[in-house]
Amino acid sequence: MKALRITFKTLMIVSILAFLIIACEEKEPVSIYDPGVTGNETPIVTTVAPDSNYTADNVTFSGVGVVQITGENFSATPDYNNVFFDGVPGEVMSSTETTLRVRVPIVSGDSIEVKVATQGAFHFGTYADPYAITPAVEDIGGFDDLDQLYALACDETETLWVTAFGDPTISIIAVEPDSLKETRFSSLTVSSTSLKYGGRDRLFMTGGALLYAMNRETEKLDPSVMIPVGSADVTFDVDFLDSTQAFMALKKSPDFGYIMSVDLEAVKMDTAANYDSLGIESIRVYEDELYVAGSYLVSGVKQASSVWRNSISGATLGQNELVLDLADYPEYTSAQIAAITFSDDGKMFMGLNSVTAILVYDNGILKPFYDPVLSPPTKDLTWGNGDYLYQLKTTRLTKINMVEPGAAYGGRF
Repeated sequence: MKALRITFKTLMIVSILAFLIIACEEKEPVSIYDPGVTGNETPIVTTVAPDSNYTADNVTFSGVGVVQITGENFSATPDYNNVFFDGVPGEVMSSTETTLRVRVPIVSGDSIEVKVATQGAFHFGTYADPYAITPAVEDIGGFDDLDQLYALACDETETLWVTAFGDPTISIIAVEPDSLKETRFSSLTVSSTSLKYGGRDRLFMTGGALLYAMNRETEKLDPSVMIPVGSADVTFDVDFLDSTQAFMALKKSPDFGYIMSVDLEAVKMDTAANYDSLGIESIRVYEDELYVAGSYLVSGVKQASSVWRNSISGATLGQNELVLDLADYPEYTSAQIAAITFSDDGKMFMGLNSVTAILVYDNGILKPFYDPVLSPPTKDLTWGNGDYLYQLKTTRLTKINMVEPGAAYGGRF
């Protein structure tokens, strides 16, 4: 009886196995691969080069540069193309079957691999040569979140000078080229609204009821320059025609903005322009004009920032002339202009405290500058002696590759 049960069990197992084998033979899975489908032609990448509208000196900047790619088998619909730079996708701005215009992502290096994928094609098109992408900006000086920074200057050696919180008075920090920050000495006052290099080793400071200079070599107050204003008045900014003549912005009580002409040889000043209730934040000499940025107060409410200018004739200023009013640009009306500077060819750059880091105004056109890679707030801007613009933020110092020189600063002569 036991042997019979074993035999029956064995027969059942054999039967089940035979059924499975037959079932598998009868229902062989259908392949999802259709040998008749070949896909679209693989894209061919012939050249990758900087777009001339977005660069200078044949440089492509990370995050902001645009390249023009030529080749074959691209799609005329931009969204049907994908371009990768070391695996990071760029933004396809326009396309034809033979050209692509692409904004590069935030990657950098000397040997970036460029690949193109087109909808319907089974394979990538790969550019044969490595492509170079240059960083547009970099943090310098080794500042961190513990720093509280106020104002920025650059001297003729490209040494950057920064005022920062100090106890009991303001700290003055030097950043030598390719070096980390170094606290050098302390200021005379507890306030810092502006710092400018004025030649003859003098670092001029505003803030409080005094314009004065610290000597960068002796690291002490320069007794030859100390100009007090009214005890209720506040100095805000200073800029130079040369090492003997300057203009200073100040606020007279209660809320009146003035530009003073400052004779640094005679150590005296005179009123050069009245801006009524304009809260002046930044001034800048460019060619034969003084540019003035600030915001008016109306019933105690700060309005949108504006930029004005006055013609310069010796120590005298002409009439106030409106250059730009951010009230005309709804997207920027909530921002305040903290700093202004100029490129050598006359483009005006404005640092904002919010919305975007820097605006550029050129031939009547206003637009954000390096928006993908710069962030507000900007507290100060200064151009170096070459192609770099420096942005001071609350806790960071940023070096921006402009690929063009800035306008001359009178104080550096």
